[in-house]
Amino acid sequence: MSSPLVIFHASCLDGFGSAYAAYVHFKLKHNVDAEYLPASHGDAPPDVSGRTVYILDYAYKRPAMEQVCSQAEKVVVLDHHITAKDALVGLDEQFQNLELVLDMERSGAMISWQYFHQEPAPNLIACIQDRDLWRWNVPDSMDVNTGLMSHPFSFEGWHQVANDQQAWQKLVHEGAAINRFRAQMVEQHKRAAMMGEVAGISVPIVNCPRAIVSELVGELAEGQPFAAGYSDKGTRRSWSLRSAKDGADVAKIAELFGGGGHKNAAGFVTQLSENNLLVNPD
Repeated sequence: MSSPLVIFHASCLDGFGSAYAAYVHFKLKHNVDAEYLPASHGDAPPDVSGRTVYILDYAYKRPAMEQVCSQAEKVVVLDHHITAKDALVGLDEQFQNLELVLDMERSGAMISWQYFHQEPAPNLIACIQDRDLWRWNVPDSMDVNTGLMSHPFSFEGWHQVANDQQAWQKLVHEGAAINRFRAQMVEQHKRAAMMGEVAGISVPIVNCPRAIVSELVGELAEGQPFAAGYSDKGTRRSWSLRSAKDGADVAKIAELFGGGGHKNAAGFVTQLSENNLLVNPD
């Protein structure tokens, strides 16, 4: 019998938090070695023939989901992005082997923890949800999230932080120091923003590191329909869109480019020409 396959949102605290919830269930409670696969918007699904598949804090577009459901023995999707809810409506009626849990009021990590576990979620998961939903109601949440982002993501490391008070406090202190510096970086990059167009809408656009994109673009969005930040990796340009509470629905904007997300926070990927990696003198 093949091991469970856990597909989760890549390069994302909420996505990895979702995978961590699955890891605690499978490995630590039941000694099952699941396979963990990070996925980004636009990725093609793997061959899942005959497997039990969990897709956490993420969902493929409907045609790809139909492919996954037709191959797999069982598929469970735990997500909270409005674009996933819109795209997958009724799919569980089409495929009896599909279980959908779509909840816009919880983050992917919280949905996953409460799906796999009976006991209350640890404070680590609460902090991740607090940031992902941009609520900022949990004490030390901002410093915990920044501290987590400053280390390589590992299940073992996160489990220690979640269960060891000394490790928790160390992470909080690390995050607080980093946040002082990040606040300076946000101010510097705000001055580099330029007005441009995304989907025909005039908005502030800024090239910035992923580490500060949420805070930076969120501040730039005030008084605007929305704002956009981007970073490049090879020929892949990752875009982050943010809007104020009374701003545009950026999930719908991101959908135009094959991405998705929430009303006030979304993203997508575009491809650059290979020529962008060729620099020659005139």
